[in-house]
Parts: sequence; C-alpha cells; structure tokens
Amino acid sequence: MAAAALLLGLALLAPRAAGAGMGACYDGAGRPQRCLPVFENAAFGRLAEASHTCGRPPEDFCPHVGAQGAGTQCQRCDAADPRLHHNASYLTDFHSQDDSTWWQSPSMAFGVQYPTSVNITLRLGKAYEITYVRLKFHTSRPESFAIYKRSHAGGPWEPYQFYSASCQKTYGRPEGQYLRPGQDERVAFCTSEFSDISPLSGGNVAFSTLEGRPSAYNFEESPILQEWVTSTELLISLDRLNTFGDDIFKDPKVLQSYYYAVSDFSVGGRCKCNGHASECGPDEEGRLACRCQHNTTGADCQRCLPFFQDRPWARGTAEAANECLPCNCSGHSEECTFDQELFRSSGHGGRCLHCRDHTAGPHCEHCQENFYRWNPWAPCQPCDCHPAGSLRLQCDDSGTCVCKPTVTGWKCDRCLPGFHSLSEGGCRPCTCNPTGSLGTCDPHSGRCPCKQNVEGNLCDRCRPGTFNLQPHNPAGCSSCFCYGHSKVCAAAAQFRAHYILSDFRQGAEGWRVGSMGDPEHPARWSPRGLFLNPDDEEELTAPEKFLGDQRFSYGQLLTLTFRAPPGGSPPPVQLRLEGAGLALTLQPSSSSGPQDAGQVGEVQLGFQLQETSEDAGPPLPPFHFQRLLANLTALRIGASSQSPSPSGQVVLTEVRLTSAQRGTSPPAPWVETCSCPKGYTGQFCESCAPGYKRETPRGGPYASCVPCTCNQHGTCDPNTGICLCGHHTEGPSCERCLPGFYGNPFTGHADDCQPCPCPGQSACTTLPESGEVVCTHCPPGQRGRRCEICDDGFFGDPLGLSGAPKPCQLCQCSGNVDPNAVGNCDPLSGHCLQCLHNTTGAHCEHCQEGFYGSALAPRPTDKCVPCSCNPGGSVSEQRPCDPVTGQCSCLPHVTGRGCGHCSPGFYDLQPGRGCQSCKCHPLGSQGDQCHPKTGQCPCRPGVEGQACDRCQLGFFGFSIKGCRACRCSPLGAASAQCHENSTCVCRPGFVGYKCDRCQDNFFLTASGAHCQECPSCYALVKEEAAKLKARLTLMEGWLQGSDCGRPWGPLDILQGEAPRGDVYQGHRLLQGAQEAFLEQVAGLEGAVKAAREQLQALSWSAGCAQAGVEKTCVQLADLEVALESSEEEILHAATILASLVIPQEGPSQPANWSLLATEARALARSHRDTMAKIEATARRALLAANTSSALLWSLVEGRSALEAQRDLEDRYQEAQAAQKALGAAVTEVLPEAERVLAAVQRVVADAAVHLASPAAPAALPQKSQAGALALKAQDLEKMVTSRERVVTEASQALQATAQAMLHETEPLMQLHQEARAAMAQASSSVRAATVTVTGARTLLADLEGMKLTFPRPKDQATLRRKAGVIQDRLLADSKKKTKQAEKMLGNAASLSSSARKKGREAELLAKDSAKLAKALLREGRQGHRRVGRLSSQTQATLRQASRQMLASEARRQELEAAERVDAGLSEMERQLRKSRTSLEKDIKALSELLARLGSLDTHRTPARALNETQRALEHLRLRLGPPGALQGKLRLLEQESEQQELQIQSFESDLAEIRADKQNLEAILHSLPESCASWQ
Repeated sequence: MAAAALLLGLALLAPRAAGAGMGACYDGAGRPQRCLPVFENAAFGRLAEASHTCGRPPEDFCPHVGAQGAGTQCQRCDAADPRLHHNASYLTDFHSQDDSTWWQSPSMAFGVQYPTSVNITLRLGKAYEITYVRLKFHTSRPESFAIYKRSHAGGPWEPYQFYSASCQKTYGRPEGQYLRPGQDERVAFCTSEFSDISPLSGGNVAFSTLEGRPSAYNFEESPILQEWVTSTELLISLDRLNTFGDDIFKDPKVLQSYYYAVSDFSVGGRCKCNGHASECGPDEEGRLACRCQHNTTGADCQRCLPFFQDRPWARGTAEAANECLPCNCSGHSEECTFDQELFRSSGHGGRCLHCRDHTAGPHCEHCQENFYRWNPWAPCQPCDCHPAGSLRLQCDDSGTCVCKPTVTGWKCDRCLPGFHSLSEGGCRPCTCNPTGSLGTCDPHSGRCPCKQNVEGNLCDRCRPGTFNLQPHNPAGCSSCFCYGHSKVCAAAAQFRAHYILSDFRQGAEGWRVGSMGDPEHPARWSPRGLFLNPDDEEELTAPEKFLGDQRFSYGQLLTLTFRAPPGGSPPPVQLRLEGAGLALTLQPSSSSGPQDAGQVGEVQLGFQLQETSEDAGPPLPPFHFQRLLANLTALRIGASSQSPSPSGQVVLTEVRLTSAQRGTSPPAPWVETCSCPKGYTGQFCESCAPGYKRETPRGGPYASCVPCTCNQHGTCDPNTGICLCGHHTEGPSCERCLPGFYGNPFTGHADDCQPCPCPGQSACTTLPESGEVVCTHCPPGQRGRRCEICDDGFFGDPLGLSGAPKPCQLCQCSGNVDPNAVGNCDPLSGHCLQCLHNTTGAHCEHCQEGFYGSALAPRPTDKCVPCSCNPGGSVSEQRPCDPVTGQCSCLPHVTGRGCGHCSPGFYDLQPGRGCQSCKCHPLGSQGDQCHPKTGQCPCRPGVEGQACDRCQLGFFGFSIKGCRACRCSPLGAASAQCHENSTCVCRPGFVGYKCDRCQDNFFLTASGAHCQECPSCYALVKEEAAKLKARLTLMEGWLQGSDCGRPWGPLDILQGEAPRGDVYQGHRLLQGAQEAFLEQVAGLEGAVKAAREQLQALSWSAGCAQAGVEKTCVQLADLEVALESSEEEILHAATILASLVIPQEGPSQPANWSLLATEARALARSHRDTMAKIEATARRALLAANTSSALLWSLVEGRSALEAQRDLEDRYQEAQAAQKALGAAVTEVLPEAERVLAAVQRVVADAAVHLASPAAPAALPQKSQAGALALKAQDLEKMVTSRERVVTEASQALQATAQAMLHETEPLMQLHQEARAAMAQASSSVRAATVTVTGARTLLADLEGMKLTFPRPKDQATLRRKAGVIQDRLLADSKKKTKQAEKMLGNAASLSSSARKKGREAELLAKDSAKLAKALLREGRQGHRRVGRLSSQTQATLRQASRQMLASEARRQELEAAERVDAGLSEMERQLRKSRTSLEKDIKALSELLARLGSLDTHRTPARALNETQRALEHLRLRLGPPGALQGKLRLLEQESEQQELQIQSFESDLAEIRADKQNLEAILHSLPESCASWQ
C-alpha cells in the first residue's frame, strides 16, 4: 500500500503536458513554458541530526534473536571508535542491503523510553515540494513516532503524520481519519499500520504527502496543497519503543535489547521553483536557490524582477508559463511597481517610478506640471514662469507664461517701464522725486537715481552736509559752507532774493576792459551797452558791487544779456572768477536765442555759480568754491573769436547776479543757517562762542575755535586769546598761582589758589603727581613739603608732627660720615645711617661687629680696625671680638688678642681644639711653660725629654735640682751611665765608685789604658791586709758593744797598737741632733700654718661666713680644729726640744763617735732637705686637692658639669705630677731616712747611757724628756700608720666611684649620635628657611627697580600691579616655606629637646657623682687632718688612680663632644628661632611697604614714603645682604626654581596647544552635518 501511495504522489506531481520538456523553460520558438527541477532524494548526502546517539558513553546492546545482525553475544556501541559507532551520518548515506549501516539510539537501559523522545532532524537547505518520506528501521519499528515539517525557515513545526498503536492516548488524535472535499486538507493523520513489533528488523515506513487529500488531482490549482507539500526541514520524533513486555523486570540484558535503529532515511521531492526554473544550485552566498527564468527572482522564484511588474506574479502551470512582463515607462524610468487598480482598469499593472526628464504619468508618457515640450519627442523643459508676475505657473506649448497687469516678459519676470518691485501683487509704480532724481527708478529695487547731493529711495532728501533741494541744481542740494566748522545746515528763513544789476543805462557803472599785455581801462559805453571786441581777446572786469562776499550767490545764476548782430549770435563767452588765492573758469549753463529774448536780437547766457559749471576738471570742492565767493576779488567776462561770428562788435546790455539779503519775500532758500558745534556761534559759525578763542590768534573765521585756556579764572579775547586773570592767578592762561599762593588753577574754581601754609608766608608749590603742597623757601636747616623735616645733615621735628616740636640741629655722627654724602642721619631721631670707618651706633660711636678700637679717635687710621681673629685659635670666625680691646673668643688654653698663641703651660695650637698642656715634669723642668710649637719644656741641668722627665745619659739622681753627673772614669768605667747611688759599672781590674783606681793587686799600665794584675808576690800582702780589716771589724763590733768607761779591748786583738780614734764628743753630738730636730719641728710648724691659711681661704670661697652653712662648712671647721691641735702639739714638742739641757763636757775617752756624729749630722741635713722637698710637694698636692674641692663644690651648686670636668682634669694633671714627684722623692729618701733615724736612735740611746753615769742628778729629767720624746715619736708613727690606712681606703673608694662614673657615661654616646641626627635635621631646616630669604631678596630687587621709575604717573599702575603680584607670590611662598621650616624646625627642636633631656639626665648623673665625690672629699679631708705626711702606699694608690683617670680620658672626651653638640644644637635652635622671628618681621615689614605703596595717593607727593621705603629696604638689605654659605645655597635654590619655572612654562605651553587643538576639533565637529555626527 505504501508503494501505491508513492506512485500516486509521483503521478500527481508529474507534468501533464506530455509534449513539454521538464528541463527547458522556453520551447524551440523561444516561447516561455513551465519548467521543473529534477525529482530527487532530497535527504541523500545531507547530514541529519539526532538528539540521542549511542556510544556516549560506550554501551553494550543485545539485538533480539531473529533480528538482522543478532548473534549469541551482545555488541558494543562506542562513538569514539570508527568501527563501533552508529551516528546520524548513517541515516542519509548510501544504503546497501549487503553491508547495512544504521543509526542507533541508546538502549532502554539508559532511559530511552516514553515519555523521553528521540528526535531526528533533517535540514534541506531550502524549500522542497515533498512527495514522500521513507524510513527503514534496523530494529523493530517504534510503537509510536511522528513526522513534523517546517514550511519556511524559522517557522513553527507542523505535524505531517503520526504512527502509533495508541493514537488517541499518545497523540490525542483519532485513528484512520478521512477528509471530505471542502475540508482543510492541511491535517496530519494518525495510523497504526506500521506500529507492530514485527518484523524485528528491516521494517519500512513510507509516508505520501498527498495521500487522502481530495484536491490531490487538481494540485496546480490548489495553493493549500502546494503549501502542504512545501517543507524546508523534517523532524522524526521517536516516542515509544515496541517491546515484548519483558522490560518491566528491568533486566539489564533485556533493557539493552530495546533501542531505536534506522538504517535509511530518504525524502522524495523537487526543489521548489514554482514552475520558473529547471535547476537549483548554490547562490553567491553559498545557499541553495533556484536559478530563475521567466523574469522572476527569489530563492523559490516567488516574485517578479523589479522592472517586470506589468502583471501579477503567478506560478507556472502546464497551460501557461505565467512569465513576468516588463513595465512600459516610455524610456524614462527603470523602476516600477505593480498597481492592482491600474491593472484592473487598463490591463497593465506596471506603474513607473522615478520618471526622468521631468516626465510623469503611470508610463512616464507626459511632462510634469509646469513643464512643456515642443513635440512628443522633445525633452520636457521647465516653464520658469515667475511665481509673482504670472497668473499661473503652467505655460503653453511654446513656453509663454500668462502675466499679471504691470508685468511683462516671456516669463513674466520684469516690470513695465515706470513700475518696480515685482511681488505677488504685481509691480508698484515709481514715486521718484523729480527734483532730486535723474530719471525713472530701478525696476528691481525701486531705488531712484539721485543727484550728487541727494539721497533716499525716492531722492527726496539732501545728503548730510547739504541743504536746499532745487530742480535747477545739477547736484540737487547745495553744500554747507559754515566756514568749514559744521556739516549740519538748513535754509535760512529771514532772507529774500536780491539782484545785483548793471543795465548800463546811465553809463559803464565801473566796468573796465583789458586784453593780453595791455592795462585795463574803462569800458567803451554807449546807450546800447558795453562794447566787447572778441578779435582783441578783451575781457570785461566787474566793479566792486559784484565783488567781495558773494556767498549768497552760490548756486545762483549770473545772467549776461548780449545784443546779437543781425542774423547771428554772439561768440562763445566765458566767466572767470578769482579770489582767496583761487581762479576758475565757468561755462554757460543755459542760453536763450533771439526768438526767446524779450527783444528781437538779444541773447541771454546764464552762468550757475557752482562747481558743476567749471570748464576744467576735476572740479573745485564745494567748500573751496564758496570760499572763493566769500572773498571774490575779480569777475571777468571774456569772448572768444575762434568760432566764426558776424562782423562787428559785441554789445553787453545787462549783467544780473542773483543774491540774497535779509527780508521775507520773495524767500531765498539757498541761504544757509548752520548748526554750530560747541565753541562756535553765529549763523554761519563765523564767531567763537564765549569762553573760546581762535586756535591761531587773529586767524579769521576759518580758524578753529578752542576753549579759552584761562582755567575759568577770567575771560579771554576771542581773537587774540589773551586772558584777564583773577582768583589769585597769573600767566597767559591763568595757569599758575600768584607768589605766596598754591593750588591747581587748572580745576577752574574760585578757590583754586590758597595761601601757602609755609613758615613766614614763604612761597610754595604743589607736586603734579599728588597735588601735595611743597614749600620752596624753607628756613635754614629745614626742608620738606611743609618744611616739616630737617634738612640733610640736621635732625629734629620743627612742626611737632611726631611729638613735641624740636628745632633742627646738626647731626652728631662723631666725624664718622662723609660730609658730602646724602642721608647721613635720620631726620627725626638723629641716628646716623651711613657710618664710615667700620663704626656703628646711633652716633657712629661704636665699632661694627667684627671690628674694635675707638670710634671717637680723631684720625681714621686710629678708628675701628678688623678683629683679625686667628681662625685656628678663636671659637668661631662669626663671633665678634670685644669692641674695645679687640679680644677674640679663644679656644681652651689659647690666649692673645687675636687668639694667636697658646697660654703659658700649653702648646700646639690646633683649629677647633685649642692648645694642649705642656705637662712639664715638676721636678725635671725649670718651669711649667714649654715651646709653643714643639712643646719642649725647659729642663734642669742633666735632665732631658720633651717633658723633662728623665736624666741625660751620664747623669743620675733625678730631683728638683736636676740630675748630677756620674763622673765615671772614662778609663775604668764600662759606660758613662751610673747607678742611682752614683756608682759606676767598672771594667775588669778597676774599682771605686767612679772606677777611677785599679783593684787591689792591680796596677795601671804605662799607657794608662787599663789596670794590669800585679805579680803573685803581692797576693801575700793582700791576704795580710784582709786579715787586718777583719780585725778592725771585730774591733768595731767590740767597741759598739763595750762600755765606754772601760779601757780599750783585749790586747790580743789590739796587738799592742794604740787607739787612733778621737775622744768621744758627746755634748757636741747631742747639740747637733737637737738643732736638727728643732729645724724639722719648725718646718712642720710652717707646713701646718700654710695648711690653715689654705683652709681658711677655702672656707671663705665656699661662703661659710654667711648664715645657713652647709655640711661642707662644718667639715672644714673640723679640719681647721684638727690643724690647730696639730700646731699646738708641734709647738709643745719644739718647746721641749728647746728646753733640753745638753752637758757641755764628758769623759774624754777615745771613740769613733765623732765620725758617727758627723755622718749622722750630714744625713740629718740631707733628711731635712728631703723633707723640705716633700713638704713643697705636699703643699702643691694640697693646693690641687683644694682646687678640686672648690670645683666639686661648684658642681654641687649646679654649675656646668663640662666646665668642672675640664678644670678638674687640668688640676688633676697637676696633682698627678705633684704626686709623681712626691712618690719619687719618698722612694728616694725613705730608705736613707729610716737608716738615719735608726742611727739617731742608737746615738740617743748611747748618749743616754753615757750621760747616766757622769751626771746622775740631771739624768732623770733628761731621761724623762727623752722618754717623752720617744713616746711622741711612737704616737706619731701610729698616727701615720692609721692615716695611711684611711687614705688607702679612701683611694679605693675613689677608684670604685671613678669606675662607676665611667660606666654611667656610656649613655652619652647614644646621646651624641642623636645630637648629630638633630643637627642634620636642623641643617635641613636652615636650607628650607633660605628659600624664604630668596623670596625676600627677589622682592628687594623688584622694589629697587621700582624706585627708579616710581615718580612717573604713567608707571604707577604698572608698578602697583607688579607689587601686588610680587606681594601675593611672596606671601604665598613665605607662608609655604615658613610652614616647611616650622615643620623641619619642630622636628629638630624635638630632637634637640631629647638631647637636652639626655643632657639633663647626664647632669643628674654628674650631680650624683659629685655628691659621691663630695662625700669622698669629706672623708679625704678628715684623713688630711690626721695625715702629717704622705707615705709610699699613698704613692701607689695615686698611681692607680692616675691610670683610672687616663682610662676615663676617652670617656671624658666623648662626653665633652656630646656636650659641645648639645650646646651647638641649642645655639642652632636659638639662631633658627631668631632667624624665623627676624624673617617674620622682614616679611611683615615688606607687606607693610607693599600695602603702603599700593595705597599711595598719586595726587600727593610720594617722596616721604619713598624715603621711608628706602630706609626700610636698606635695613633689610643690610640684614639679608652679607654673603656666605647661605647665599651659595640660595643661588642653587634659585637655579632649581628657575628650572622648575621653565618646566612649568613648557607644561603650560603644551597645555595651551592641546586646548587649542581640542577647540579646533570641537569646531570641526560642530560644523559637520547632523548625519555625519552619529559616530559620537
């Protein structure tokens, strides 16, 4: 049945004309016929699209047994494997039964079952007329599926056919529907014919589009069916699978056996071309389209071509091709459209569009409205009828228009003569004034052609500067004369016509005649008139009544009446006028022949006295012509004989000149009356108005009038201009006040000149700039505008303007000014302003900073001279010296007026540091001064070294007396240097202290060069001598231990030898010891007294005498009491020693005591000298200790720690030197003193034993005294021991305290670093502040430039603007840079405050240390009261303390540096604040100056303001002027500022160019049409 349906469709769609070829659109004769494309499988080769395809992901499917390809095992579908995929390309490929391919959907295991549908879409590319749709299934056919189609691209899907075993349930449609004729045939049927599960494979489904459609057999006449079979896309919707029912168990194998599979999808049909094309193919865009014929177009040939619209488009049929026919546009258009009404009425529906050549009509068959053509073949031409001049715009076939009345022309475009201004109402008649016009009006504008001096559209008014419009005047109007002072005039009303006549009835009336080269003579007269002979070229000259002022004849006629000869006319006549330095000739402007004359034979010639009648050109200007008439000096009438004339003479019978005079009738309108400008009066502006005069004295009415220059203080003569002055004025123009009066006479008031307000009614004047009164004859010593200030060189306030009046006095400048200079002193205060010779002060009585001397010295060379401070020795070059003595501020230990050399005791001057101490050794040098350059100290004899601290080679015994020579023998000594005990180092064979003799058993050789050992025999002698020495030694020992009362020792020892010693002189020995002790006691007494005096001085310096003493004063009092006690004990000991009685005689027993006593005396004397040295050294140490105490006391009182430490260092160095010397002396003397003391004690003991026997009664008192003295000595020794212990403890405590102080100074290092950072910040603040100074200097330069040009009024406005700009700029820059300086200064101030805080902490530490030192000092003073002398342990302690002090030197220097930095920062901060304050004052002063200059009255004198400004600027310049490092930095900043200004100018220039370009672009954009601006 499906095959039958297909055959039916093919038969219905096949062409019915058997004889017509289906592929040809035209037959053999060229006639059009229907043509169809070939019938084809439209689906073949086109790629279908499936919504579901198996293989994504790969899956297994199991075909049913019996199905094609079914086997025992399931198969696999994998879209990625070319061998296992089943995509939609297999639907439309070549179908082969032997090698079948198919498309396959996922199985039911993947959810493919109702209601999920699987869609297959086939896009045909264009509209096709579908005959059938065929599907061949690889599996069983679906239980339900549907076919849909689209009739056009983008249209809705329309159902084509439904297949289902459950039509109603699945698709809601009845099964087996049938159509009756007349029903809508576009209905999709539903059938169950192909919905059975069998066959399991290879089942076909064929759908015929026309099956069951009643109109199928009349297809060409059924548009409904034609649209029904048209499709562009097909959709197969597979909705439900056919199953055996086993899918409900959800067995995977079962579910994998149910799926859709189609092996072939074919569509039979033709490419739809509506019978107008035989083939389809791709168009230019690659889309499928019909290749249309029959003048059709479109993808389906569904419309006619644009110009083939003569009948409606129709589908081609077998009976008629229905080709499109062209439009008939008569060759005037290629565009037309179909008009149904036109087709219905005429059978041709093509209406032409856009007819060319001005044609119109449906077929462009006639001309447009308002066009015409000569014949049907000619092009249409526009009628061009004037819209205003024609009655209608359409013309006839010849192009002639129908005109309105008063209009003429082929196109009615011009007015008739006498009409003008063509408009909608036609043309208007001309209304030109015949008096002022030259003819008819312009036909277009209606403007009338006016005479020369006439204007207006109707030529009805005179031009400005003319008057009296007259018809006989060739120029129309006469020019105003008014003596050249006005161009506005009118006709005068009070004048009438007047004629100047010569009729020659009574004679020649003064007329004269003359010719070339002949003098004039009276004219020849007869009763008929005057005779004139043309042959002689005679001229008649008019008398006086025709001459003079003939201005009223301007523009009027001069009529000459001649008597002509019979039958002829007079010869040509000319009129010659002369006057005002001008001459001209006039030609007749009118004439009348004999037939017109009053009498037969008379001829009249009229000459119009106007420039238009001149014989030569160019004509004279009207003003000069009237000027000639105003002073007419000659009027000559001449006749010419060049033209033929009758014989005989010419007779002049009458001369008539038209003029005017005052009267009413007949009127004379040619006389003018002028409207005079200011300063003129009179009818003709011939006079000057009151208050005016001739610019040129006596210049006549032609001279201009100018205002009288009497300044309204009197009247002036209008001709001469001389003023008659009043109101206390004088001068040709009353331009100045009388002497003794002042004012501005030019203002024109009665009180302009006032009495001068000057002393003694003296003369005065006013300044033109300000109008201020200035006295010109001030008393001596006074000056000023009102003599209110003193003259140069004087001062005072004579008028009391600033207080009580003070007479002017000579300035007192101490002779230190230039008497020839100006402005030496202030005129009010007398303060000197221009001091010379380096002086300063109100009266130049002081030296300037940096100079010293006497400013009042009579000679300039004796006045102030430069300080000339040595830069290496002074504190700073900028710090001035003492203005009187010239003493500079020196560095430490530097002296001299200019700080040029070191102080005594110092050397090596270094910049910034000063001099260092000589450190001369107190023992080895002769003084504490050294060489100022090398530092070499003056050494004592035998001492060397820069500090004189060592003995020279060959010297020994370093002491306060220098070093003693060793005097070693040059022969026996091995070296010139000896030991400290003066013993020399001997060569072999030499002995002796000085190695000056040979050793025992040695002798000097003959050469004297060395000692040679004696022969061996001398050894025996040596042995014997040794034995004798031994015996002597035994004897000495016996003698020392024996009793003096017994005889000498055993004889066996003496060996018979008698004693050789002296008798013991006991009384002499005791007397010497007593004297030695007394001397020592006296020395101790002196030392105690000196200590008390120093203690008293210390107590006085500490202020202990005042009330409210402190603890220190109490300690000093205790120390003084201790010294008094010591002094009393010493005096008591001295009294005991002095009262001791020594016996004068004793037993004269021989002994060696005399030798011992002598040696003891020598040793005692040496001991005394040594003690003197010790005492001196102790005194120096005590002085140093007292000074240290005073410094510590000042430290406690709050003085500067740095200053105290520096002085303490110096004193400590001196104490150290004294300590070293003391230690050396003690070390040297102490062993010898102990030995001497022991010897003395032995002597005293021996003496006591010796004295006990001879003087028993006196022995007891002496023994008691000696015992008491021994007890005293023991007490002293104990006291020394205890005090040595106390001193040792105090030294240890001092050492610990020094170490603690050194430890506490470590934070000062950090303070030093912070101080340096603060100093850097302060430097940056200074640099920022310099910018403000730059602005101030710039203003100063500008103001100095203003000073030169200020007095000129024309520059004041410019200067004021410039000052305002500078002020604004300076104030802005100053505020900005002051803020920057404040900001940076604030940071520096915070750092400086931190430094000061650290300094205060250091000061507190120093105070604590000072307290500790004070306590130690107090303990030391207590020990000092108890210590009588220094010991070796004190020396060791002081050496250790010295080492600690040297170790703390570096710390002290760092502390000193930190203190200097802190002081420098404080000074810098102070200077910055001072600079800031000064700068603010300068800015304020400058602002006040600028404000004063801006408000300066230009009518008052600015001299005083300028003087004050000059002084203020000079003061600022002196403050800002000195050069230095700051000026260098300012120059750098100025250069950077200039570069920045150049960059800013460059940026502004670039910005201006960019703005200009932007404006140009905007202008171009605005000038574009609106359609071109859419790009915005």
